[in-house]
Amino acid sequence: MTANPGHPDQARTRTILRVIGFTMLAAGLVIGAKAGYGLLQEVTSPINVDDPSGAGTILMLGGAGFLVVFGLAFLNAGFLGATARYGAGETMPVLKDSAAYLTDGQGHPDAGRGGDVGQEATGPFCTRCGVRNDSVARFCDACGHAID
Repeated sequence: MTANPGHPDQARTRTILRVIGFTMLAAGLVIGAKAGYGLLQEVTSPINVDDPSGAGTILMLGGAGFLVVFGLAFLNAGFLGATARYGAGETMPVLKDSAAYLTDGQGHPDAGRGGDVGQEATGPFCTRCGVRNDSVARFCDACGHAID
């Protein structure tokens, strides 16, 4: 078996990325909730032009958005290997079955069945392309060459 192609400390790096991601996401959600509540209070209260606190609330919402976006990015990086393995595990059996279906003569009209679904060809092989044809065929179903 070959050595792991990744860097030697992958597990620790994944764990660090996940912890940073969860922390940033949680902090962003808490700060966003607090800023959203403050913004709601400012919107429902009477206008006071001498109170400059509205800019701070908007900045808090922006910072919360920054934390949420980058927290999700760190989580994505931390779970990328697991996501790739899951995707491969789900798609590879389907691709393998599809390839077998197309190459075993059960689903592809050029694979020697002559287009008849559910029936295998039992006649001679074509001398040009090697596809098995129906016993009554005068020309190859795949390439059109005359059957001798």
